[in-house]
Amino acid sequence: MSTVFSVILATLIAVLVALNGCGGGGGDASLAGIGGTGKIASGTITGFGSILVNGIEYDIDSASLEVNDDDSAGLSQDDLRIGMVVTVTAVVFDDTGDGVDDTGVASLVVYDNDIEGPVSGLSDPDNATTKSFSVLGIDVIVDTGTEFDDSDASGFSFDTIADGDVVAISGFFDGSNVLNATYIEKTDDFVSGESEVELKGAADAGTDAGVADSFILDGIIVNIRVDADLSKVPGERVTDSMFVEVEGRLTSDNPLTIEAFRIEQEEEHLDDDAGEAELEGFVSDFVDITNFFKVDGQLVDATDAEFEPDSLVLSDGLKVEVEGTIEAGILNADKVNKVKREDD
Repeated sequence: MSTVFSVILATLIAVLVALNGCGGGGGDASLAGIGGTGKIASGTITGFGSILVNGIEYDIDSASLEVNDDDSAGLSQDDLRIGMVVTVTAVVFDDTGDGVDDTGVASLVVYDNDIEGPVSGLSDPDNATTKSFSVLGIDVIVDTGTEFDDSDASGFSFDTIADGDVVAISGFFDGSNVLNATYIEKTDDFVSGESEVELKGAADAGTDAGVADSFILDGIIVNIRVDADLSKVPGERVTDSMFVEVEGRLTSDNPLTIEAFRIEQEEEHLDDDAGEAELEGFVSDFVDITNFFKVDGQLVDATDAEFEPDSLVLSDGLKVEVEGTIEAGILNADKVNKVKREDD
C-alpha cells in the first residue's frame, strides 16, 4: 500500500469515525464501503511492522493510540510490546481475494493492563516450563511463551520472577478465572502503602459507594479516598455490579485492601452492536455447538461457523480465534480457529 494511499485512506477513516461517533470501546460497521471492511479485533500482538494481531498486519501510522488510559499525542508503536492484548478498530482488506483478511489500516489501538500488583505464592519448581502465582488474589500462569519485558535491562525474566515483584500483566482469563499471561512487566519492588496497584472487576451486588466510602471488588476491600478521581464513573458513584478499573495503593494484604485514588467504569466486553469483530481467548461455559458459549467472556453463537482445522472439537479451556458479527451482545461466528500453542 503506498504512503499517499495510506494517508488518504486514514483521512477517510477519521472522517467516518467522527461522523459516526466511534469511540475507544467498539467497532463501527459504517467504516466499510471504502475498499475494505470495518472491523474491531481483540488479540495478542505477535509482531511489528506495523502490528500483527490475529494474523492481520495493521498499519497504525495514522491511528490514535491509548496505552493504560494515556491517549496523549506522543504515543507510537514504540509504546507497544509483543504479547500485549490490544483492541484494534480498523478497515481490513482481503488482498488476495481468498476470503481471508490480510491487512488493515487502524484508526484506534487500545491497550490496558489486566492487573498490576505484587507477586505472591510463586510456585517455582526446578526445570519448570510453567509457573503460577497470585496477584491481588487473582491466580496467574506464566510459561516460556509469555513475553517478559526487559526493556529496562533489569534482567526480569521467566527465571528471575520472584515474590514481591510488582508486575503489570496482559493476557486471557480462562473459565476458572485464571489469568494466562501473554505479557508481563516488572514495574516496582513492593512497598506496602506506597506501590501502585490496578485491578478490574465487578463491584459486589448492592454496592453504592462514592468518595470516602468503601466497597468490595472480587473479594478485595476498596476504600475510596476523599480526593479520588471518579470523573469517569456515572454520577461519581460505584453501583451494583458495575464493572470498574481501580487504581490505588495496597495498604493491607490480610485482608487485601486497596486505597483507591482513581476509579473508572470499564466495558467488560466489546460493544453489544460492534459489527464485524474478531476475538481471541479461551472457551468457557461450553455445552455443545447448539448452545451459546463464551470466548474471553463474550457470548458466542457458532452453530453456522466454519472450523479450522475441520476436525476441531470445542471444549472449555481451548484457546481459539472467533470471527463474525456482534449483534445484541452475541458474536455470531463465521469462523472459529484453534490458536496453536508453542509446543503444537
